Amino acid sequence: MRQLTFKGFLYKYVKELSYCRTGDIRMLAKEVPESNYRLIEPLVLYAISTDKIKYLLRVAEDSLLIAEAFRFVDMSFEDVMSLLEHELVSETGNVPYNYIKVYQSYIYFRDKQKNQCHSKMLLRNRINELRIQKNISVYRIYTDLKLNSGCIHAFIKNGKMEVIGIDTVKLVLDYIKAV
Repeated sequence: MRQLTFKGFLYKYVKELSYCRTGDIRMLAKEVPESNYRLIEPLVLYAISTDKIKYLLRVAEDSLLIAEAFRFVDMSFEDVMSLLEHELVSETGNVPYNYIKVYQSYIYFRDKQKNQCHSKMLLRNRINELRIQKNISVYRIYTDLKLNSGCIHAFIKNGKMEVIGIDTVKLVLDYIKAV
């Protein structure tokens, strides 16, 4: 699976935040004056990432959006990325907090699977401890919960983290605790 890029995240994010569910900068810019101000920072970053910041300035009607876009008009995407990464580490206050929030959201989604794997590993260890204490077989777990036998066996016995989701792991742990 490919790792999520900031450009890809921004595209999905502006589509999700917009009412029209589009990545078209003109339509997104028209949405801002219609009380969708939460779209400003992601839209500006999206326009920078697609090298359309000057186009955004031409089609924007809202003065707040124009002011925000104008702040970054002479910067390349790489410059903005290094500024965001530097700001995340040093907290100098050079970048407004709403832009940092967009970048932090990207980092959260980018690292979500890695963080879930770590959580699943810790839960698996707890499941095996309780399973041994209570003398519960893997067969009993997947038959009582009506789960896929291969996936549960691969997860509990072999430690394959990618075969089941975090919700299923929590379900198994809750079941073992209740037995």
